[in-house]
Amino acid sequence: MALSDKEKQVLEELERQLLGGKPKAKKEPELKPVAYARLLVLGSIMVLAGLGIMIYATSIHQTWLGVVAFILMLAGLYFVSQNWSSRALKAGRPKAKPAREDSKSYFEKLWDERNKG
Repeated sequence: MALSDKEKQVLEELERQLLGGKPKAKKEPELKPVAYARLLVLGSIMVLAGLGIMIYATSIHQTWLGVVAFILMLAGLYFVSQNWSSRALKAGRPKAKPAREDSKSYFEKLWDERNKG
């Protein structure tokens, strides 16, 4: 049974909404995996530097320097947490290949043989 033009448009609209619903014109720029790696390294260095400054500020009894170190650590943690977004994980992960029958391990093959009978 053929669909009318109106029904095709409604179906396409429903499919678009189910697959994400974002218009193609308003795509947000995606960062490359290298940019995420830089954020991770920068954030880690900021956290370690903030921790070192915090220890130093505590030893010389300078509260204001400890507050600055704490803010530096928070900023570093923010940059590190940007690396754990879903976009970063998708960008760094290779596309999954469908599993083939001959890629099973020895134990999986043994299990399949035992359960056949």
